[in-house]
Amino acid sequence: MTSALSVSLDYQPAATGPFLWQAFDTAAVTSDLAAIARAGFREVRVGLAWDSFMPDARGVDPRRMGEFDTLLRVAGAHGMGIVPVLFIQAHGDCVFLPGRAVRRDARRRGVRVLSDGMLEPGGPRDAWTDPLMLELADRWSRAMAAGFANHPAVAAWDLGDDPASVLRPRRIPDLASWVALAGAPLRERGDRVRMTLGADDLLCGRGVRLGSLSGQLDRIDIAVRPAQLRRLHLPEPEALLFVAQLAQALAGDQGRQVGLAVAMPSPGDDDEGADEPAAAAAVDQLVERRTEAGVCALRASSWCDLHPRLRDRAPFDRHDWLRRCGLARLDGAEKPVLGPWSRVARADVAAPPPAPWPPHLDVEAFYANVPDSVLDLAAAWHREQEDRPAILPRSEA
Repeated sequence: MTSALSVSLDYQPAATGPFLWQAFDTAAVTSDLAAIARAGFREVRVGLAWDSFMPDARGVDPRRMGEFDTLLRVAGAHGMGIVPVLFIQAHGDCVFLPGRAVRRDARRRGVRVLSDGMLEPGGPRDAWTDPLMLELADRWSRAMAAGFANHPAVAAWDLGDDPASVLRPRRIPDLASWVALAGAPLRERGDRVRMTLGADDLLCGRGVRLGSLSGQLDRIDIAVRPAQLRRLHLPEPEALLFVAQLAQALAGDQGRQVGLAVAMPSPGDDDEGADEPAAAAAVDQLVERRTEAGVCALRASSWCDLHPRLRDRAPFDRHDWLRRCGLARLDGAEKPVLGPWSRVARADVAAPPPAPWPPHLDVEAFYANVPDSVLDLAAAWHREQEDRPAILPRSEA
């Protein structure tokens, strides 16, 4: 039986961004999900901040569980499925953690910790091996499984969002062992479990191996940004297609379970900015060419731009582009990029079969020689594409 192409987006309210659980606004969430449903989306991914849901070691906050239940009920009323994101989630150079998960005598270079909205003076404990962190992760996972497993409005669970960018595993087996632990309570109930990795897990190598994770996950998504793609010296959307096919090759036998999460920021005065018509054209071409790359899922990284008052608050004080990744503007007006996303979200199309490239890849040799191996493969992939038809008729998109 052929599965349908999964099309979704990430959601944060415009007024609060990732701090939605500090000031959960049912009316705003209801209005936003209604607008998202009108745009044709039927799946929405929402981050559950660790510091909000487990502020201490006693267990999950009952108030947050109630607010999450409200979110699910609102989504269900609009015929939508929610993908909750648990555990380590990167927001620029920041990660949200409860106070007990912070080592105040061990700062990590380039990583800031936010707890209850405030910057902590230390750095994160090792989520992958620290006994306390493993205990907290297991406790949170079991609480969510007990409360919401098999919920009709839960489409799947995501175990993290580009975690290696803020907490790199010290050893390659560490993340695989952690995924087995954190995902077990949810998978034992029959729920689907995913994980979102970052493009730099492919392009740089950060102690993450897709092949060691794919057998324990129903899908791996790769989050990509324009600045990361520019390193490949490929035009868009060719760079996106290459990343998708390389991820499938690195994932091995489970390569068909690879999706793309695409960030397309509005123009700005930083390296992440992109011309809006060009961004829309790139997504339109990506949608048309998804079949040749074997992409089983597409996700937009943000529903709407975030309020300017967040500009001076971490993580936006150093990564203002994070506020400008929306498909809609702050006033609700549609950006050009919403068009192709909305069209494919409304369409009932099948997910294409996997198309890993290269078909045979020596993974250890590949990671031993990054970034040169990445650039060599990208150049070889581009040469191969020049001899093949690239664009599908729009009727097939």
